[in-house]
Amino acid sequence: MKLKLVLYALVIGLCVVPVAGAQQTGALTPAQLVAMLQKGGLILYVRHAATDHSQSDKDLSDFSNCRLQRNLSDQGKREIAEMRDAIRALGIPIGSVYTSPYCRCVDTAKIGFGEYQILDEMRATFYTDKTDTAALSAFLKKQLSSKPRPGTNTVLVGHTANLRDVTSVWPKPEGVTHVFEPLGSNGYRHLGRIPPVEWKNIMDSK
Repeated sequence: MKLKLVLYALVIGLCVVPVAGAQQTGALTPAQLVAMLQKGGLILYVRHAATDHSQSDKDLSDFSNCRLQRNLSDQGKREIAEMRDAIRALGIPIGSVYTSPYCRCVDTAKIGFGEYQILDEMRATFYTDKTDTAALSAFLKKQLSSKPRPGTNTVLVGHTANLRDVTSVWPKPEGVTHVFEPLGSNGYRHLGRIPPVEWKNIMDSK
């Protein structure tokens, strides 16, 4: 009996990942994550929705100039709208929404959540030097650890590199949502991921 209890504890422990050096092993299913999100208190890290890869980032001196950036594709706009509809239908409470200043992230936040705040500290780290990357990584760690307002979830709309640098979690494909439990001074725990196509599936199954 004692051995069974020990094994059970080990299995439960493998379902989530504690803070430092977090790996992509948060094993909760999308349906399980939705059930937790309905209660609030979690962080959704949303990689920007699918983009048009015939475009590229040519000049980032002015983030408001979308003509010189890689932007959302029609698929991306459709998928983030489906996510928005699912979140509303499933009764998932959303509080603060923060986004990178890149147009593809701002548009993801705009279509998906309506109200949002643009933070320069969330810009992509794949174009930054070591000093800036360290500062942006420290900022993201703080965001992932900070508890949302009671009864709500916080949304962070960002890029691949930032999350990978901080947690070793690789957010693929575009539009994927990774869910974290903020633990305050103890950091955060990675719970799992919801691919963009799963939002509509979960909504339709209810």
